[in-house]
Amino acid sequence: MMASYYDQDPNDKNSYIKTVAMCVAAASLVVLLFLVILYVNSDRNTTNAPQNVSRQEEEEEDDILKDSHNITSDELDFWNDVKKPVKTENEEEGELTEYKDPELEEGNDGQSSGDDRIAKEQTDKENKKENREDTDSTEDNGDTDETGETLNKEIKDDKEYDKDKYVAIEDESGKKTYYEIIEDVPKNDYDLENNLINENGMLAYNDSKRESIKGVDLSKYNGTVDFNKLKEAGVRFAMLRLGSRGYGSGKISLDEKFVEYAQNAQMAGILTGAYFYSQAVNETEAVEEANYIVGAVSGFNVKYPIAIDLERVSGDTARTDKLTNKERTAIVKMFCDTVKGYGYTPVIYASLEMLVGGLNIEELGDYDIWLADEKIPTEYPYRFSMWQYNTQGHIDGITGDIDLDISFIDYEKK
Repeated sequence: MMASYYDQDPNDKNSYIKTVAMCVAAASLVVLLFLVILYVNSDRNTTNAPQNVSRQEEEEEDDILKDSHNITSDELDFWNDVKKPVKTENEEEGELTEYKDPELEEGNDGQSSGDDRIAKEQTDKENKKENREDTDSTEDNGDTDETGETLNKEIKDDKEYDKDKYVAIEDESGKKTYYEIIEDVPKNDYDLENNLINENGMLAYNDSKRESIKGVDLSKYNGTVDFNKLKEAGVRFAMLRLGSRGYGSGKISLDEKFVEYAQNAQMAGILTGAYFYSQAVNETEAVEEANYIVGAVSGFNVKYPIAIDLERVSGDTARTDKLTNKERTAIVKMFCDTVKGYGYTPVIYASLEMLVGGLNIEELGDYDIWLADEKIPTEYPYRFSMWQYNTQGHIDGITGDIDLDISFIDYEKK
């Protein structure tokens, strides 16, 4: 029979106790080391974890970009060959110089010092804050505030509305905002009341000075298009969406139908132009978008304008939501100047609301306007050269709705 623990020799007992104690200490040390390692790894993972970005911002593009090819400017062969032009004061007409980021100073390989950049960013933030405070405290009086925003004049009763003095904008809820017509901005001289003609669902305009040209604008959502039938229906030009920038991600994507449409349109004898759905938030991005579209159309015989497409994003937040009229106008001017520098005709595509309420239209007199307004006749008072008058048109050669346009200028001969 085995001896009990209490019957053992005292020396053996002490040895046994020491052995057990050492085992317990060793086990405790192992557990402690494990916990320390676990804590360090947990802290490291927490530190390196990405910030909490909304799923929509991280994964979702605007409706225009859904299901599109994920082609970016960096992946296109023409991108590295495209220079960014901007004219200088002493530059001769038609010559180009390399674009320089206005936010970067000379020296240090084009980069400003860290202290200068931090100081500049702080100054910019303070200026923007002051501008917002000025905007909030300024009454609507039809003038222009220090931020460059055109302010609308309050009209309490629609009976006071004079079409010769104001432009009325109605939102989705039916609320009207009235913008005073700026005297110094050139007006259009179309007699739309008397000289518009409906020809099989397509508008035409004819007066003693000009005869309109029928056109359409297309994107990948129009699917298969028979351009020969469009030509037979009287379509002479097509504005094709070349690409777009995501309103959440800011990524640039190429419209997967552009090349097909451009080739088939030209084979059918339909002249082409191109447009880019912009979500640029500064002038640098405007130049990027202009270079992108110019580089992509360089292989096609583009006769009609290259357009910057400005639209507000409804029902969701967008990276351009906080742009002021002054900032948005500067972006548009930079895009147009860059396109013009390459020898193409720039045009600004925008709704009546965007033109009178979202831009400083008095600064855009050097550029053609492509008006989007389905009210016939339009009440847009200022000069415009193209008009998208219907987004639910129907023509032989295409299934479903199609955007219908007319041009008051023959850009092939311009």
